[in-house]
Amino acid sequence: MDFTNQNIIITGAASGMGRETAKVLSHFHANVILLDKEEKGLMETCQLLENKTYTYVIDLLEADKIPDLLRQIVNEHGAIAGLVHCAGISSRKPLNMLKPDGYTKMMTVNVYSFIEMVKCLSKKGNYTPSASFVAISSVSSVRGYKAKTEYCMSKAALDAAIRCLALELVDKGIRINSVMPGVVETPMSVRAKSLNQAIDAQITGDIQPLGNTKPEEVANLIAFLLSDLTKTITGTAYRIDGGLCV
Repeated sequence: MDFTNQNIIITGAASGMGRETAKVLSHFHANVILLDKEEKGLMETCQLLENKTYTYVIDLLEADKIPDLLRQIVNEHGAIAGLVHCAGISSRKPLNMLKPDGYTKMMTVNVYSFIEMVKCLSKKGNYTPSASFVAISSVSSVRGYKAKTEYCMSKAALDAAIRCLALELVDKGIRINSVMPGVVETPMSVRAKSLNQAIDAQITGDIQPLGNTKPEEVANLIAFLLSDLTKTITGTAYRIDGGLCV
C-alpha cells in the first residue's frame, strides 16, 4: 500500500485507535491530518509519525464548527483522499439512568459528526478521485450488551448510515465503509472495563476466542479499505473481533 502525497484526515487522533491509524498511514507515506480536542495528545502522536503531519483542535460535540474547519483544511492542503473517523465515546448506563441529553451527546460524536464531515468532503473540489472514507463502528452494532443502549444504538445507526451514504456517493467514485472491532487493547477499553466493574455490570460472552485485538490490526484493516486494493468495496461493515461473534 502506498499513500504518497495523499491527504488523509483522522479524527480522534490524540490516542487509541486514532493514534495507531495515524502511525500506520504515515508509515505508508500519507500526509496525515490529525483532529482531536486534546492538543497535548495530538502533539504526542506527531512525535511518533514518519511523514508530513498537520494538527487541528476541535471538539466534535460542536458539530457546527466542522464545515469551516474542513474548508480551512482543504484550502491549506488540497483535496482529501481519505477520512478515518476514530473519534468516539462510550457509556454504560442502566435503563433508569438514560436521558435524552445522553443520547444526543453519543450520537453527535459517534454518528452526526461523521456524516457532517462526509457531506462536506464529498463536495466538488474537496475530494480526490477514488477517495475512501472509513469509520470505526463496533460489534456492538449487531450484538446486545446490558446497560449499553446508548452506545450500541449509536454504532448501529452509524453502520446503517454508511449503507445509505455508499449508494449516494458511488456516482462520485467515493467509497465508504466501517470496521467493527470487538475488544481492542486501547485506553478506552481499559476505562470501559473499570466502569463495568464500578457499576457491577454483568458481562457474558466477552471472551474472544483468538484473544483481544491489537490496535495495529484494526489500523491495518483501515489502511486496506482506504487503499486502491479495495476499489469495489463500499457500504460494508468489516468485523475484526477475534471470533467473538462467530
